[in-house]
Amino acid sequence: MGWIGATWIVVVVVLVCSLAPLVWLFWRRRWLSRLGSTFECAVRLNPGAAGGGWVLGLARIEGEYLEWFRVFSLSLTPRLRFRRTSTAALGSRDPTQAEAVVLYQGERVVDLRATSDFDDERIWELAMPRDNLTALLSWLEAAPPSLDRFRS
Repeated sequence: MGWIGATWIVVVVVLVCSLAPLVWLFWRRRWLSRLGSTFECAVRLNPGAAGGGWVLGLARIEGEYLEWFRVFSLSLTPRLRFRRTSTAALGSRDPTQAEAVVLYQGERVVDLRATSDFDDERIWELAMPRDNLTALLSWLEAAPPSLDRFRS
């Protein structure tokens, strides 16, 4: 095998290595969509940042959990995971002008008081389209009475 054969092998390896992450991201999105009700949802991971700190992602309602995945991640596990019984919606609002630059048009910001499986209880800010916000609020309110969710 000469230098031409070695060059072709290098070109093929470079193409495979550069296309593999893109194929994985596409497959991951399809896989997440098939496992439950998914929707676009940005999360503010750094609440102190003025207008910033938003990370694009996908949220999935899976049984008693709301799971959030980063869009540009190779991981199959959620970055955040909220149990329905320990999550409460505090209110929703339109994004500020600084936030509107980062978020998609027509999204609403909802404040959730929740304990993530990976973090302590705190106020989380999620941004999502209005129809998905309605679905999320319905899911939160639909907890079975046997869970004693509304008992103080």
